Amino acid sequence: MRTHIGTFILAIAIAFVLAFTIWWTFPTQAKQQFGGVFIDPLVMMHTTTNLLAEVQYDQGTVFLPDGVHYDQ
Repeated sequence: MRTHIGTFILAIAIAFVLAFTIWWTFPTQAKQQFGGVFIDPLVMMHTTTNLLAEVQYDQGTVFLPDGVHYDQ
């Protein structure tokens, strides 16, 4: 029984040393691969064209933009 417990403790110690070595060797945070790539969504929104007029919705009531009517 003591041999099994000793073997088990030795296996845990080896696994701990191996895990600690891997953790210490490799980086723990992701690094950006390409430093020159940057996307700014606010700048991209300034270049959009041909968008529909903004329609506002409030609890089932539709407020259409000025000059647009249901009757016509």
